[in-house]
Amino acid sequence: MLSNAVERVHDCNPVDNPAARLLLEELLARGHAKLQISRETRRQVDHTFSVAREYFAKPFPEKSSFALPRYVEGYREIGLEYSQVKERPDLTESFSLWNRNRAHTEAAGWLQSCPIHAEMRRTVDDLSTYVADLFQTMADKWAPGTKSPRFHRASYLQINYYEPAQHSRDMLQDGHEDGHLITLVTANSPGLEAQIDGKYVPVDIGPDEFLIMPGSLLTLMTGGAIPPLFHQVKNSRRQEARYSMMFFVNPEGNQVLEPWIRNETNKDADVIAEANALPLKFGLPTLEAGTEGRGR
Repeated sequence: MLSNAVERVHDCNPVDNPAARLLLEELLARGHAKLQISRETRRQVDHTFSVAREYFAKPFPEKSSFALPRYVEGYREIGLEYSQVKERPDLTESFSLWNRNRAHTEAAGWLQSCPIHAEMRRTVDDLSTYVADLFQTMADKWAPGTKSPRFHRASYLQINYYEPAQHSRDMLQDGHEDGHLITLVTANSPGLEAQIDGKYVPVDIGPDEFLIMPGSLLTLMTGGAIPPLFHQVKNSRRQEARYSMMFFVNPEGNQVLEPWIRNETNKDADVIAEANALPLKFGLPTLEAGTEGRGR
């Protein structure tokens, strides 16, 4: 993958962002954090969920017509992604929007013909602002004079659609960590559980909140100061469908990304190489393969 020098800004002063600073303190203290979103963001998220309900209610041929598997874009049916082993796939349909693929989906006419795609574009742009503020606060704390990691093109928004009552398994998704820098997640109903002090416990996400889940890439960046949050989705067996929204945040591959904290835990780590390979753990192509249209 291509790389260029880390951008350093020696004559700038860190910008104090109280909200982002409190989130960082919460991540360090608890291993996860609750992001309070604005009313405007909440309205956008709610509208995106509403459009998603209409989309996933459509017949399979119509849903699957909005899929670019070579680029890991759009619709995926149950069985293509897993959390631990391929014999136990995640029991969810999903729709993914990658920022890197905007030109491909525009060429395919999705902005006009696929409402869920258009709304997810607006939502991911909104959520990216919160992430950028948090990452710059991290850089200011541990590497003053540097810009935060670039993440826009390598990150993606995904909506999962579950039918709990249709499955006998106790877990709709087995326990795992996402392997990203962070994941922002919210959902319309219970089921998400996080591993706290060695035990999985239910996570309550308020209507104006996203849960910030650190991934193993952030653990590398912080020399273990922020461990990955393992989580799972328990089967409630409710008749109502469950929808969740995740913003998976990866570093762009065309940058040199040194850990903010370097110690024995990450002395030989290559963050970009790790980021590229981690999707293979879940049955997905590498970031590089997906970018180049070499996915399955």
